[in-house]
Amino acid sequence: MLQKFSWFQLLFAITLASTYDHRCLPYPIDSVCILDYISYRPGDLVTFPTGYQEYHIQQPRSLKESGSKVTTFDEALYKAMHQPSRVEMEIVQLTNVILPPELVLGNFARNLVRSVSVSSGKNYRIAYLDLASNSLTDIGFVSSLVNLEMLHLGSNNIRSIPGSALRPLTKLRYLYLSGNHFTTIPWKDLPCNLIHLDSYLGVVETVDFSNVNLPSLEYLNLRNNEFSAINVTALVQAALNLKDVYLYNDKIDEFRMNDIKVELTAKNISFVEEYEDRSCFYDDRHEFVGGKCVLLKDLPVGAGKAVALSSVALGVATLLVYLAYLVFSLRITNL
Repeated sequence: MLQKFSWFQLLFAITLASTYDHRCLPYPIDSVCILDYISYRPGDLVTFPTGYQEYHIQQPRSLKESGSKVTTFDEALYKAMHQPSRVEMEIVQLTNVILPPELVLGNFARNLVRSVSVSSGKNYRIAYLDLASNSLTDIGFVSSLVNLEMLHLGSNNIRSIPGSALRPLTKLRYLYLSGNHFTTIPWKDLPCNLIHLDSYLGVVETVDFSNVNLPSLEYLNLRNNEFSAINVTALVQAALNLKDVYLYNDKIDEFRMNDIKVELTAKNISFVEEYEDRSCFYDDRHEFVGGKCVLLKDLPVGAGKAVALSSVALGVATLLVYLAYLVFSLRITNL
């Protein structure tokens, strides 16, 4: 009886498992396979064409297929793809990623990824990893990815950045952390080779560059966070190669911000401020003044504007006097 039940379970599992034969869309680069639809659940039997080094899953361009759905990127799916060096899977409803050691480039942005699994003791080749716009809360897994050069973690639910996760990433050059919920950054644990750091639109409350060494850092974006003070002298000493800085925060008053601009300009560092207030781009009632988007009706009348308005008023008054003179002259003539 038990044996019959086991066979029944096996047949039931085979019935549930789906079989998909995927084909690549026409593309001019022979090593790249473009797919506009993929469906996979652990246990499904899927096949892919051979001879490709990169698989890119994009959104369907027609109504023939609905959106792709891949709940898990696992070893079985990776092997079915013939173990390519590059995989891009955006907007496929992905929730779990099991990273294969052979993968060099992985783009899993704009999904629902909550967990990324790695195995201890394995040598991961991955150099580029994009997990932006997902649901990650824990990034401890990145400590095993020692060959990373570019890491995208923006727009997740990350509430802390452990220094132990970043410290082993000695090759990391580009780090994107914007749009998360952590209040501090482990500056002393950032890799010395870091060139580019984005951490804007966050809730960072304190910034401390004391005893920090970032000799390769060229670009730093910390605008729109929650800190109210920053030691620019310590920043410049920590990042001797710094070229572009975004530091605008609502909690830093205008006078201090002007001092920061002066100090950075003296060091030949570009203090760049670009704001994303749509009203300043899409209507005529707003204007950028002193790096802020303000309503025109709220602008104080400057000396130039005052002179211009006075000139207009004087001209109107002169015209009215002239018209009155003409009317009076005509009446005298008629008499």
